[in-house]
Amino acid sequence: FHHYYHLHNSLLWKAYKQGSRTKEEVRNLRFRLALHDLGIPNSYLSDQLADYYIEHTKQVKDLVPGAMEVLTQLSERYPLHIITNGFDEVQFFKINNSGIGHFFQTVTTAESAGVLKPDPIIFQTALQSAGSKAEESLYIGDSPEADGHGALDVGMEFIWFNYTGEENTYSFKHTVDSLPALLPLLNGA
Repeated sequence: FHHYYHLHNSLLWKAYKQGSRTKEEVRNLRFRLALHDLGIPNSYLSDQLADYYIEHTKQVKDLVPGAMEVLTQLSERYPLHIITNGFDEVQFFKINNSGIGHFFQTVTTAESAGVLKPDPIIFQTALQSAGSKAEESLYIGDSPEADGHGALDVGMEFIWFNYTGEENTYSFKHTVDSLPALLPLLNGA
């Protein structure tokens, strides 16, 4: 099941980012198509899985190693903000349930901006909400395309958080493989 789910989830998110699928289609079709590939064409079951997944995901409290310590240190020196392509009903719960909500002054979602990263509009919306200028801002993200190119296209500096160890075929100025590795880069900033 996991193989088919991840395959369809990836393809549907790609289509969503390109504007050819809706949020609801991503939310429901990833399960329906995975079950169909396994010979279980059951829309009731796929809808139940989708609902369970959203509710379970909201409750996840797992953080990347070092997240709390790094956010604590960074929030003492810098105003922190979030830009996310995640769905509103999940993202706000995840941020608050994981205990990191108080670190961030603003959260800009694709739904609130009306576009997905890397569209410059979501970054400009976030900068406006934060009262910041692109040239005075730094974006840390894990997606070279959505985060890296999006941030750089509006004039922000970018640090790629390559926690998966993906082969680095990009020319980003800075790349880190762990959150604590950010601190030496930002201590001189």
